[in-house]
Formats: sequence, structure tokens, C-alpha cells
Amino acid sequence: MLRQYLEVKAEYPDALLMIRMGDFYEMFFEDARTAAPLLEVQLTARNRGGENEAPMCGIPHHALESYLGKILAAGLKVAICDQVEDPALAKGLVRREVTRVVTPGTLSDPELLDSKEENLLAGLVWDDRGKADSGSGAFLDLSTGTFYVRRWKSAEDAVEDLALIRPREILFHAASGIESFPPAVVEWAERECPCRTVLPGDRLFDPKRAGDLLLRQFGAGSLRGFGLEEGEPAVRAAAAALAYAQETQKSRLEHVRGLAVQEARDRLILDAATLTNLEVFRSTKEGTGATAGPAAARRRGTLLGVLDRTVTAPGGRTLREWLRRPLVDPEAIAERHRAVGALAADNPRRERLRERLSRIGDPERLLTRAVLGTLTPREAAGLRDGLAEVPGIFAELKTAQGDLEHALEPAEAPLLARIAAVDPLTALHAELARVLEEAPSPSLQDGGVIAAGVDEELDKYRSLTRDSKRHILALEVREKERTGISSLKIRFNKVFGYYLEVTRANQERVPADYIRKQTLVNAERYVTPEIKELEEQILSAEERQIHLEQEFFRRLTAVVAAAAQGLTALADALGTLDTLAAFAEVAARHRYVRPRMHAAGEPLVLREGRHPVVEQASRDVFVPNDAELDNEKSQIVLLTGPNMGGKSTYLRQVALIVLMAQAGSFVPAEEASIGVVDRIFTRVGASDDLARGESTFMVEMIETANILRHATSKSLVILDEVGRGTATFDGLSLAWAIVEYLHEHRRPKTLFATHYHELTELATLLPRIVNRTMAVKEWEDRIVFLRRVVAGSADKSYGIHVARLAGLPGEVIARAGEILANLESQEYDMTGKPRLARGSKAPAAPEQPAQLTLFTPPEQIVAGVLRDTDVERLTPLAALNLLHSLKVRLG
Repeated sequence: MLRQYLEVKAEYPDALLMIRMGDFYEMFFEDARTAAPLLEVQLTARNRGGENEAPMCGIPHHALESYLGKILAAGLKVAICDQVEDPALAKGLVRREVTRVVTPGTLSDPELLDSKEENLLAGLVWDDRGKADSGSGAFLDLSTGTFYVRRWKSAEDAVEDLALIRPREILFHAASGIESFPPAVVEWAERECPCRTVLPGDRLFDPKRAGDLLLRQFGAGSLRGFGLEEGEPAVRAAAAALAYAQETQKSRLEHVRGLAVQEARDRLILDAATLTNLEVFRSTKEGTGATAGPAAARRRGTLLGVLDRTVTAPGGRTLREWLRRPLVDPEAIAERHRAVGALAADNPRRERLRERLSRIGDPERLLTRAVLGTLTPREAAGLRDGLAEVPGIFAELKTAQGDLEHALEPAEAPLLARIAAVDPLTALHAELARVLEEAPSPSLQDGGVIAAGVDEELDKYRSLTRDSKRHILALEVREKERTGISSLKIRFNKVFGYYLEVTRANQERVPADYIRKQTLVNAERYVTPEIKELEEQILSAEERQIHLEQEFFRRLTAVVAAAAQGLTALADALGTLDTLAAFAEVAARHRYVRPRMHAAGEPLVLREGRHPVVEQASRDVFVPNDAELDNEKSQIVLLTGPNMGGKSTYLRQVALIVLMAQAGSFVPAEEASIGVVDRIFTRVGASDDLARGESTFMVEMIETANILRHATSKSLVILDEVGRGTATFDGLSLAWAIVEYLHEHRRPKTLFATHYHELTELATLLPRIVNRTMAVKEWEDRIVFLRRVVAGSADKSYGIHVARLAGLPGEVIARAGEILANLESQEYDMTGKPRLARGSKAPAAPEQPAQLTLFTPPEQIVAGVLRDTDVERLTPLAALNLLHSLKVRLG
């Protein structure tokens, strides 16, 4: 047996091998040592203490799925080796074969997947035709059949996409191995994706083979219809991902019937930093890792948590896709808005739709299970029950468009009309309903899966299994009537099986076709061909019943797999409807309004806008604010104000409202008029990347550099406290230069929050910069945050007041007040530095060369220096140098 194990293991060296042995899956040698602590099972040994001792561990075969999750979470692969012949019929060792290889990127088991998230396998190819700065990635969700490619012009683009998509598994496809990939791509994969595979040379595709594989898969004559050119890296990336998935699943994957090319210009671009800063999918309080807590916890405090009122798995995945890749075409956006408006206008009808949608299950992933041959009877029944709801959903939808006088006319919601026109697959539902029991058993091995009336032979065996005693009694009655022996009995024992027992007094009535089997003192025992046939049928009926049920279920599974195209289209339509209904539900509950969408470059105007997440999380009444950005008069808004005044909330709410609007949602405002943007950039908060040797300030500058390189006049830029991570003069200089650059070169609509009050002078120098501030009210020695954005600028930050609220010791607060007073009164020593240490017990610092501030009026600085200079202690040379420096300053 161990020889068999080692032979199979040699074919799958990079996977843990689980081999079926009776009721257990066993692992041996290094696989056992690796798996035992992960699975929390006992590591034991075969032939313990002997020369051929083999470490081993095992798990019950029926609990495989629950254990698989622990291994896959560690980024490992598992090869499942099953018995492929009946042990009772096997001669010698039972034949075993690997029936599938389970990897993090090729999962299809519902128990191991988040129903509302994608599970992506990525195939990466870097151009080896002399274009070292370009590559492609193919992304396949085996559980749904979603398949698309992205093209990259640089390693930076690739890393940005990978960080956004976050595949569970990565394949590197290159003749020269991983060395041909840019270091930045490899570093990201090693840091963020535990499961990585470098495809060996014998599994690589040349351009011709790659194209042929895809054409066979899609039944197409040319790849140009998919937006691809034969031989390009995207084709090889797609072929690598598809072939790997086919090989691991031992299937042709008939449900993967198309390949989309995703172009950046087709959607609003949101990089990973922006999604993180805006907390679209994950709250920064919960962490950002792939396993940072359960799904509910990860979504708490996020935009997804606010908008996800979907009731179906396809709807949840559609919502994530819409938020990750919002639209840029105003008409397409308006089409979604019209559909949301139609659904939001009638609460009772929307509730009925959502109730029906909640019962449809997950047709996409059930289709995949059918294609892979892993669909269970209860999953098939779930698909049947879900399809039963579809005609009612579409009927409700058509009614919703047709009879609402106070809502939109049918022609105004064409998206809903297209959804209602999708094939409801009534024929597939009818076949599932005909073949399946109403409530089938969980496993085919238990029987009770196929309905009565489907097959006469199956009904007979089921009847024999269920009613064997009744059949025996019926035969007994017939024999009594035929022979006239009223005392005749049919009995059973383990030696003879079923037999007829006749007393000696009735021996003369025994028919000639009775065969004597045993003589007793007072009776004789007989068998007949009929009773032997009935016995054989009864004893083998359960086995035959299960065999027939398995055969009929395999046929049914094939019917489901054959409906792949229709099921995929239906799931897509229902997911779209569910997402639109979720948007409508949120809009109705929270007073969201439909935004007016305009072409790129048009102004952004919000009246009484609100932060969608903070509004729902806050116990206090949320204070709404206006926002106005355009490319002519108010391209850049410089926002000043105190800490805790609400600057960051305001910046984020503007960006989130734009994102929501372009995704198709209504928005939290009294009125919204939005010119679509091509990208949203954000630079907020403080973070570092110590693993890469990058400080907080370095990360800040890297993200800012990305914005300055890629922002356009159609972009929206959110910058919060840029430059605060370094010395004051350095930071202020950088912030000043960044604002100037955005004004003069890129000209994106920009919200720039800062504590550098000196920056507000830019509004008097540059025409498209305006000042706004967070209003506060001072009362005695305290302040009240009004949370209102008003015209003007702040002249102080109230940081000491916030420190008092945070509970700093009174002595620290008082001393900080003294230092602040020195700064605000512009008191300088002879070096031109503020006298921060006045009254301090610290030793005096050594004299330093003079350094003058940037924005203080020079006359004021000169007067301050002269006032504090002790001329009696100046040497003639020092006096001349001081006089020269002051004259230069004034000049």
C-alpha cells in the first residue's frame, strides 16, 4: 500500500496527498508531519518502531470538507486520492487514483467559500518579446465560471491590479521561470499570496497552443471576437489558468464559456490604497488581510456594510464588482439609477421581490458543482426550488414596470425590462422537479433521491427494499390459495434464506415444483424458483436501488451542466436585480436621492451631503455639508480647521458619494449633480511598511507621487494632511509645491485638508483655489465642534484643546499653552528660531547658524532679532555678519 502511495505522491510533489483507506483519508511521511498540527489531529505511525516506520495521520472521509479549509487557509494544495473500484470485487490491492486536486484558487465547495466574494486563480505572463515593461494577468473564478484578463504596461500597473483583485492563488508562466517577472510583482505575491506556483517547462504554452486551447474551450473560430490577438501575453496567461484548473479538477470545465478583456478606461479606476483609505470593503479597524476576521466583522464600518442589503449570493458578488469597478458612461450610470428609482418607488412590491430573491440560492456555483460532478442531491433540490421562484420574480418585475402611476414609465427602466426578458429555464426546473424527491437525502449512498414514477424498475426495487415483509406475505397468501395448505408459512434464516415450511400432515398437498431443502421432526422445508427469485431481489434491492438512483442523478447532473449558458445568464440577471433592489432598499430607508450625472469635466455639486457610514454609525445627528468643485473656479478646495472638527469625514464623504453614484446607487444628500470622474485618488492617514523598509513619510510620498503622475483633469483627488510626516518646514514646502503642481499641471478636482495655515495664502495667488474651514465655537477655554464647512480659513488648529479632551496631564497642557503663545507672538532668538524653551529648565542649546522662517513678514523677523540681540557681547565680525543677513532678508 505504501508503494502505491509513493507512486501517486511522485506525480503530485507540491500537494499534500490524502489517500482513501476505508472510512479514512490518510497522509504519510512529511505530508503527515505538515498536516497533523494544521488539522489538530494525532500524528501516529505505521509499522511503529520497525525498520519501515512511516509517520501518518488521518481524518474521517465524511468530514473531508471541514478539514480541507484548514489546509487551504495555510496556502497549501491537497490531492484527493480515492478508491476507484469496489473493494469487495478487487483482486489484491484496491485501485486508487487522484480524482481532484484542491487548491486555494480552484475551490468550488460552498462550505469553504464566502458566498458573496469571488475566489480567483491568477495566471501571470510577462512579455518575453522584448517588451520587458509589459505583461498580462488572467483571473478565473472556478466556482462561478467568471474569466477575464487585464493588460499591464508596467510592473506598477500589475501590482496595483493584484492588490485590488487579491487572487487566492498565483501561477507564474514563463520559460525562464520567476526571474523573468519584475521584482515588484514577485515581492507582492510573496508577501500577500501564500499559494504560488511556477509552472514547469513541460506545462508551458507557446502562443499557438495557448490560442488553440481557448478556441476549443469556447467553441470559437477566432480570439478577436474576445478582444484578443493570437500570441499576445494575455492569451498565454488565460490558457495557463484554464489548463491548470482543468488539470486539478479532472474536468473540461464546460461552464467556463467566455473570456472578457477588462480595460482600465472602461471603468472608474480605484487603486487598492483608495479602497483602503475610503474603507469601501474593509474597515481599517478590522485589518486588511484576507483572513482578518469573519465576513460580518470585516464589513462592519465599511461602505459595503452600508450598501449590502443583497439577499442572494450572485447579488453580493455583483455589488462588490460594481463598487470595485464603477461606471464612467453617464448614460449607463443613469440606466442603473432609473432601475433603482423604479424599485424604490413601491416598497411593498420591492419587499415581495426581495422575498422571492432570497430563495433562489446560488445558481452559478451549483452549476459549477454539476460540471465538476460534485453536486449533491440537496444542492440539486436547492437549484430546483430556486428556479421555481424565477417566473414569479419576472412577473412581479414586469408588473412593477407597468402599473405604477407614481413611478417610472416602462420605457424609463429598460434595465429591468432586459432582466425580465431572460430565459427563466422552466424546462430545466420541470426536469429537476420530475426527477428529484421533494426532500432528497443528503447523500446518494443513502437512497431516497429520485422521485417515484421516474422509472418502473427503480420503483420496484424501492418497493422491495421498503416493503419486503409485505411482498413475502403476499407470496405466502398466494401459495396457501394454490396448495390449499392453510398452515403453510414462509420463514427466513441466515443459512437457507427464505423458505416454505409445511407440516407433515399436509405433505400430500405439496406441489411438484417445491424443492425439499430440510427435514424436521414435524415439518418439511421447501424452496421454489419464485421464492428464490424474490429472495435475491429483496437482498439486492437496496444495492440495485442505490445504483439506479446514482445513474439517474448522474443524468440529471448532466442536464444541469448542459444548461450552463442559460444558468449563467440567469444568475447574472438575478444578481443584477438583487443589487439594484439593495440600492433601492438603502435609498428608501436612509433618504438617499438620485444624482444627476453629467459628462466628465462637468462640476461636482453636493447639497447637504452626508457620510454614508458615519451617519449610520453615529449616535448623534449627522451634520450635512455642501461641496462644490469645478475646473474653472474652484478646482482645489483648501480645507483647514481643528483636529476632530470633521475634515477627514468631509473629504471621504465627497469621494464616497461620487463612487456610489457611479456604481449606480442613490446618494446621501439633498441634491447631487456630478460630472463623472475617471479616477478617485486618496492620500489619508498614517501608515508604514516596515517589512519593505518604508517609513510612514516614505509611504505618504510614494502614494502622493502616484497621484501626481496619474491624475488627470477628470480625476477626483483627496489629500489629507500631506507633509505632516516630516519636519515642519520640509512638510510645508512639499505641501505648497504639491498644491501648485495640481493647480498648474494636472488640474484634477481636489480636496486638500491641512493644518498648514500658510497654504491658505495660495487662494490669493492662484485663481482656482478656494479656502474652506470647519466651523467651531469658542466658549471660555473650550471649543464646540460645529461640523460645518464654511467659507474662509482657520487661523489655529485647537490641538491643545483636543489634547485636553484626550486626558493629557494638566501640567503638559499648561506648558503647551506657553509654547504656543511664544509661537503665535512670533518671539525669536538671534538665530531666527522661536523661543520654545523659554521658562524651560533644559540646558541652552549651542548657537546655530541663523535660519529664518518662510512666511513671516521679514520686517517683523528683523525687529525681533534686533530686539533680542545683546550687542555688548557681539564681536565686530559677528555684528557685520548679522547686519548683512538682516539686509539680505529685507532686500
